[in-house]
Amino acid sequence: MEPSDILFTELYLRNLTLPNRIVRSATYECWGEPDGTPKAGLGELYSTLAAGGTGTIITGFVFVSQAGRAMHPGQCGIDTDVKTIAWRRIVQAVRQTNPGTKLIMQLAHTGRQTLSRITGSQVLGASSRACSYFRQRPKVLDNSEIEQIVFEFANAAYRAKQAGFDGVQIHAAHGYLVHQFLSPFTNTRKDRWSDPNLLLEEIVRTIRRKCGDGFPILVKLSGAEDSTPGIRVEDTIKTVQRLEELQVDAVEVSYGTMEYALNIIRGAVPINAVLKVNPMFNKLPGFIKSIWKKYFAPAYIGKFIPFTENYNLENASLIWSNTELPVIVVGGIRTLESMLGIINDFNIDAISLCRPLIIEPNLPKMIQANQFIASKCTNCNLCAVYCDSPQPLQCHQKKLSEHDY
Repeated sequence: MEPSDILFTELYLRNLTLPNRIVRSATYECWGEPDGTPKAGLGELYSTLAAGGTGTIITGFVFVSQAGRAMHPGQCGIDTDVKTIAWRRIVQAVRQTNPGTKLIMQLAHTGRQTLSRITGSQVLGASSRACSYFRQRPKVLDNSEIEQIVFEFANAAYRAKQAGFDGVQIHAAHGYLVHQFLSPFTNTRKDRWSDPNLLLEEIVRTIRRKCGDGFPILVKLSGAEDSTPGIRVEDTIKTVQRLEELQVDAVEVSYGTMEYALNIIRGAVPINAVLKVNPMFNKLPGFIKSIWKKYFAPAYIGKFIPFTENYNLENASLIWSNTELPVIVVGGIRTLESMLGIINDFNIDAISLCRPLIIEPNLPKMIQANQFIASKCTNCNLCAVYCDSPQPLQCHQKKLSEHDY
């Protein structure tokens, strides 16, 4: 047996068996129509990943309601029954390529991390605290509105099931709405929703009632965040232990919020590209951009944590040690040695990849063919920056120039 064979053993979850230990982490693709209906190109992207040997594909974040959609122009949604038809075509395209690939839809509500001109209504939040990135004060959700959002998640999960998905992942990370209830930075409520875990738990319970006890539910969590007060790994362990009582299928461990967006992924900070394509900056006059770059960019860049390999592994290992749930880790996994160490030495159940599968979608098959040692990804982060543009997901590494930085 090859040492890498461990990556290609099955992983048994409560309601689902994953073909191997390599998961494509939710990665925004920009393959949605203006109303959020997925385009055929998304099926082609997923089919390429399936052909390349990725055992489980988690979609980019899919909005459960118009009020919960992101500022990204090509985000896909599952907020209406009509969209189920288009999603079914996406699933069928992947099944034709590799029937064994598991497809998980990530369900998300952005909460305060969006813009009212995108949602068509005031942004929503657990509290009135505005996000320093989006700079819009949220409307504080009342009890009936929160309960409505819980049902929106459940209805979205049911549509995903009808479309043929193998399960769903609740996006409770990166500062989106569920995260906003988990965090003491944004959840300053005095009612029953002051319990940070209640919204997430109610979503899980309601999905189960809607979709059946056997329908797989995964959860993505930020192991910690940058704000103070904020989520620390001890809080995430408590959340996971409560999810264990609900018998969710697995948790994926990430980091951070959009307040410090590049701390989620880490690596280069391509300022010029940000100023060119990000809708928060791209309409500024040229002289304002020049002033900002000269006087404010250094402090802006200084907020971000430098890239290191496997940067979420420590938190994931602590969480794994305190739960019986399967744990998946994402973040900075770049070498075969790291992948094997995560599984063999830290006993993490699976690895989750984002940027490495953008540049090399056949990475798993390369491992099996003994053709992979380290990812070609340089963490230039242009793929992440261009998520704010109308361009579909792609690796920009070959187009790198001094004008990008």
